[in-house]
Amino acid sequence: MITGITGIISDLSLYRRLIGMQLRTQVQYKVNLAVDIFTYFLVTMLEYMVIFLYFNTFQTLLGWHVGEVALLGAVVSFTFGLAELFGSGLDSFSEIIRRGEFDRILLRPVGALMQVASNEFRMRRLGRMTQGLLMFLFALHLLPALHWTFAKLLMLVFGIASGATIFVAVLLLGATLCFWTVETTELANILTYGGREVMSWPLSVYNRAFQSIFLFVVPLAFGLYMPVCYLLGRPQPLGLPDAAAFLSPLAAALFAAVAYVFWRFGVRRYQSAGG
Repeated sequence: MITGITGIISDLSLYRRLIGMQLRTQVQYKVNLAVDIFTYFLVTMLEYMVIFLYFNTFQTLLGWHVGEVALLGAVVSFTFGLAELFGSGLDSFSEIIRRGEFDRILLRPVGALMQVASNEFRMRRLGRMTQGLLMFLFALHLLPALHWTFAKLLMLVFGIASGATIFVAVLLLGATLCFWTVETTELANILTYGGREVMSWPLSVYNRAFQSIFLFVVPLAFGLYMPVCYLLGRPQPLGLPDAAAFLSPLAAALFAAVAYVFWRFGVRRYQSAGG
């Protein structure tokens, strides 16, 4: 057990160093980095404008007001940006397999997952996170009656951490499928980018079967929608109790564990590009 903990600490230390190297490289080109972040910020703002276009015509959406939907969208956007920041290496794993570079990764005395995850760290993702943060502040302006408590602050942290973990786990599942077929981008995007779009709107607009999928199969709603409902004092989906929102870290941990087990299975079944 002590050996396992030591290995984890060593891998995390290496991950920090690999990310640090990429950060120093990107910061060397400050103007390019600033333009990259700002451009990504503008693109994500256009995605967010759909909410305001809708509420410019309609006052509510199944009882949800513009400030509430804006708050939900802001939390989802910031969380997805966080997952993109740390999970982009997994998102591009198909290229590693296609170029036969995974063989070289396996030869190194470091965990393969750690190497893949740190393969591509792009600070441009801060553009989406900045957009999410600004929209969160704007949503709070639209919700002056929102009463904050310690439990709600804790729930917000739980939701962001859990949602980001689930998004990264989905990316890991998509990366694992590349061991059998490299054409998995569209399938993974259904659950990542598609999941982000689904979670940006009240889950009650979808039928119960669809809600169940995002609650109990790919538990993005557990990590994002339920915590926001708790913040807003809105009923939880499918009649679940409010306290169930505090299970979001558990749901995220279980889903991530399943994704990791699937990854380990894929690594063991991997056949060399030259074999």
